[in-house]
Amino acid sequence: MVKKKPSPPHHEEHADETWLIPYSDLLTLLLALFIVLFASSNLDKDKAAQIQYALAAAFGSGGMEDENGTITSFLNDVKDLNLEQDGIIISSDANGATLEMASINLFDKGSVNLKPEALPVLKKISLLLNSSKYKKYRISVEGHTDDTNESDTLPSNWELSGARAGAVVRTMIGNDMEVNRFKAVGLAEISPAYPNKNPYGEPIPENRLKNRRVIVRIEF
Repeated sequence: MVKKKPSPPHHEEHADETWLIPYSDLLTLLLALFIVLFASSNLDKDKAAQIQYALAAAFGSGGMEDENGTITSFLNDVKDLNLEQDGIIISSDANGATLEMASINLFDKGSVNLKPEALPVLKKISLLLNSSKYKKYRISVEGHTDDTNESDTLPSNWELSGARAGAVVRTMIGNDMEVNRFKAVGLAEISPAYPNKNPYGEPIPENRLKNRRVIVRIEF
């Protein structure tokens, strides 16, 4: 009787699973893309611009962008000036970068003449905006007031806000900036950053103070 040779032991074959790593990375990227698309569809333009800047800053964008002078490079450069110490709020929206300055730091109550201590701050801003990276961009200066008539000599907040915006523009032009880059806009109390009064009609002094401001907007 012929004995059968024992069959060799069966070896299980293991599939190469290294492909799972790039596949999972791809799924992660697709998920992130869909989240961004969904979020963008529910955001207004101002928030989208702020997210764009935050993402660019987080990933350290630079190179040619900095050479060309984009909104991201401007926000980085202006932060190096330490303008926050002068009470300036640096931000961005759908129309460009913004530098918000409290009127109390620029003008005496009811006045349209810049305080002497405001001039060095505007000089620093002018020098940056006059550099080769940002020389091509137009600049809008907005004057804002609260809902009271702050001036004893001007008939309304329209004249006050417009004259203050004009004073800032005139000073920056005096810092060797080209006049055709500017426009000055007086918005009086029609665009408050905070409610001037509570729901009971009572004034909110701290909000009124915040609403008296000048905004320098660089139109990227």
